[in-house]
Amino acid sequence: MKRKIMIVEDSHTVRRMLTQAIVQQTNLDVDAFDTLDATSDIAVDDYVVALVDLTLPDAPHGEAVAVLLTRGVPVVVLTADVSEDKRQSWLEAGVLDYVMKDSRHSLQYAVGLVHRLYLNQSIDVLVVDDSMTARHHTAAQLRKQLLQVHEAGHAKEALAMLERYPAIRLILIDYYMPDIDGITLVRMLRERYSKQQLAIIGLSVSDKRGLSARYLKQGANDFLHQPFEPEELQCRVSHNLEALEQFNSIQESANRDYLTGLYNRRYWFKTGQQWLQTAQAGRYPLSLCVLDVDHFKQVNDHWGHAIGDQLLCHLSDQLSQFFPDALIARFGGEEFALMVPHCSSQVLCKRLEGLRQQLRQRPLALDIPLYVRASFGVITMGQLGMDEALIEADRLLYQAKTTGRDKVVSQDEAQLEIAR
Repeated sequence: MKRKIMIVEDSHTVRRMLTQAIVQQTNLDVDAFDTLDATSDIAVDDYVVALVDLTLPDAPHGEAVAVLLTRGVPVVVLTADVSEDKRQSWLEAGVLDYVMKDSRHSLQYAVGLVHRLYLNQSIDVLVVDDSMTARHHTAAQLRKQLLQVHEAGHAKEALAMLERYPAIRLILIDYYMPDIDGITLVRMLRERYSKQQLAIIGLSVSDKRGLSARYLKQGANDFLHQPFEPEELQCRVSHNLEALEQFNSIQESANRDYLTGLYNRRYWFKTGQQWLQTAQAGRYPLSLCVLDVDHFKQVNDHWGHAIGDQLLCHLSDQLSQFFPDALIARFGGEEFALMVPHCSSQVLCKRLEGLRQQLRQRPLALDIPLYVRASFGVITMGQLGMDEALIEADRLLYQAKTTGRDKVVSQDEAQLEIAR
């Protein structure tokens, strides 16, 4: 995705404040210019959006807006004055939005708008409307917001689109459509997707009483009368996408271990059960490892709990690097688990041995000569249930602990030891 933001503003104060706020709050890259001429030699394809002042020394009458729009850069106007006529002319010219240079709130609005546009580059939306003219108009407005837009002319096509493009996160649905109307389609979608998975905005040109309420009662997140103002569409879309993102952020936090950032035990069991069912149905190997840091109490007693926490984070980072294909969780304390699909216990043991050797060679920090030592129990799950598999992996982990620690023990090795 594009990460660069352009600011064209002759006020040093405004330019500096915008630059600092965008960099600090969004971590995006900013190029700031004080004249239109300064932008003439740059590659405009690199920019998400340009924030452009209307009165520049070499473009005193808004010429910079027209020039940058012609060059294909999405533009947000920076202005100290706005009237209805000016606002309408900007929007008709293709300007995304305008920001008043009159308060700190306006500065925050600009930062939020920039961040929203940056995120929109990777968000898929769907417009469902049997009127090609209305559908294309709505889609064009959404594309101006840098969203990835798909279109459908009726409900069945919309359902097919959602199957084809599972990344769609927002759908705008007109009411009047052949065979299946918009409200019926909303009801059908809510049987498959929750409000946290898919946001729905109802659309209609009708002023029929109660239509918006019927949309909302069937599960729509929002409703918008047509024809709508571009700014209203932008605000409704942005608010619904932000609500989805906030929910996903909260859900992600609930699924993560607070210290290491790995998944927690609850999420691992829930998702792991799905992985196991899929592997058993597909008849491919799924291997499980339970591991435990050796002598962790001694680490805490000697080095302190802060260093102990660093050690757990160090191990977590190494696990994530060595096993990008695995479902990894901190079970609690110094115990971890990972599940790797399409991987036999023999292969997993080899990969874990590589991790174990790496841990032995890499200290926690240059000034902390502390190395992670861990024991591992490994099995291929086969037709075992989750509880049975964990009991067996725990047994193998215990065998590793009681036969010297700092080793990987699998089913095959355990059986070989018994035979001896």
